[in-house]
Amino acid sequence: MMKPTNKVIYLVMSIWLMLMMGAVYTYSVFRPYVENTFTLNTLQSGLPYMASLFFYALSMMITGRLLKHTNTSLIMTIGLLLIGAGWFIAGSTESFIIFVISYGWMIGTGVGMVYGIPIRGIQDVYPLRKGFYMGIVLLGFGLSTLIVAPVSTFLIDRYGFSQTLHIYGYSFLVMLLPFVFLIRPIKPMELEVKNNLSFQQSLSITGRRLYIYFVFSTTIGLMMIGLSYYIGVSVYQFDAWKIAFSMSLFAIMNGIARPIFGWLMDKKGFTFSTFISLGLIMIASIISMINRGTHLALFMISYGLFWFNLGAWLAIIPAAVRMKYEPSEYSKRYGLIFTGYGIGAIIGTLLSGFIMDIFGDTLYIYLMILLIVGFLFLQTFQINKKATV
Repeated sequence: MMKPTNKVIYLVMSIWLMLMMGAVYTYSVFRPYVENTFTLNTLQSGLPYMASLFFYALSMMITGRLLKHTNTSLIMTIGLLLIGAGWFIAGSTESFIIFVISYGWMIGTGVGMVYGIPIRGIQDVYPLRKGFYMGIVLLGFGLSTLIVAPVSTFLIDRYGFSQTLHIYGYSFLVMLLPFVFLIRPIKPMELEVKNNLSFQQSLSITGRRLYIYFVFSTTIGLMMIGLSYYIGVSVYQFDAWKIAFSMSLFAIMNGIARPIFGWLMDKKGFTFSTFISLGLIMIASIISMINRGTHLALFMISYGLFWFNLGAWLAIIPAAVRMKYEPSEYSKRYGLIFTGYGIGAIIGTLLSGFIMDIFGDTLYIYLMILLIVGFLFLQTFQINKKATV
């Protein structure tokens, strides 16, 4: 049994690790500079972000099957080295292909390798309130942009785009590698789970349907996160520093959604949590359609809701997997379903890039989101109807 003080230390370290790795969400800040550096259109400039999230999800699936107590340090070391090297190479290359490989494959794979380790460990440390404490740990990943977005804007203004990526490469290695010796899954004899507690499935939704929800919810969330800075500055012509500040607020929204929806999943279940999230996304889309860059405050409210609901689904899905599958199956099942995150990144990037390059109007992006939300509402009504029969 872990001491209460050690539990708190483990929780804080897990949050800090997630906070550092969540910098992948700040690509929206880098995107205009990527377009200018490599002379790209909207679709092309989204490819590094898309690749990073795809390989993040793919490596999570693979690592979830391979991760054991005996190889945690090795997997974590390789992942952190890939993250640091990816930042440095991205800042050194003059080739867009190499940039996609370094920012996309290297950073994405590294984050995916490390991401599941604190998530798995925190469930062992706090077995009785897993949804809430998973949300607290994931809060760090969501809040990363709060720090990294304004820091990135400052560094780019002072040192330039390439040098900023070099700085991240060095600093991430120095600040993250020590975690190899601090974060590791708890050994079985240290678990606080009673032997007489048996698993009971509390979610009847199929794994396939969970996957569909995750693909479409992340399509919306990742697309809007990736476009936030670009649309705010390049399309709506708001001040760059105001948008950087707005993204810090968006990060807070993204972060706080995770413990909130982790708690909702513990207390109210999947259907209730889903209805709340879909309703908020619908409200954000309608506000965005009406506003379309007229008022900064409305832009902040609507895009803050988009970020909030990505955080919501990154708490809903792991909690749903925990409810549906036995603990011994969690890493494998969640890793498989998490590939939907990568699929969502691909769909969102390609569709939004196509829409902006062809039509040049954000209206069609918001209409597409409403169509997706309508489809997911129908799915949820069907689940609710079956549950009440």
